[in-house]
Amino acid sequence: MKQRTCDLKVRRGADRAEIYSLAFSSTAQWLAASSDKGTVHVFNLKVDSGSLVVERSRGASEQSFSTPSAISHLSFIKGVLPKYFSSEWSVAQFRLHEGCQYTVAFGHEKNTVAILGMDGRLERKRIRDEGEKKKGMRREEENN
Repeated sequence: MKQRTCDLKVRRGADRAEIYSLAFSSTAQWLAASSDKGTVHVFNLKVDSGSLVVERSRGASEQSFSTPSAISHLSFIKGVLPKYFSSEWSVAQFRLHEGCQYTVAFGHEKNTVAILGMDGRLERKRIRDEGEKKKGMRREEENN
């Protein structure tokens, strides 16, 4: 039996969370995860490819973003807490309604993530690459 190794660890936060849904984009560039904390995190799995630039956009859901490479700025401490500080951090985080379970999926359009709440709310988010004309993330909300 071949022994497997871990090539990449992603981290959504410091506190323990129950993951409700995981989705990979069709190009395997993005990984989206929803949790019991009412958040959806998007990770860039192609760490060595160009950087991602995101801007804060206003809307019903609070959105916060980390640095373009999403590698922890505290990596100098990784000798003390290696698993925590050497992890890949999310490039985008969406705060939704806590207490509602969300399912995530990537849409047919490039870099589009759909977030479906068990309460019937559907949100679509578009992740824009650095090379695109208008940088940032757009949120489109649909209520069913």
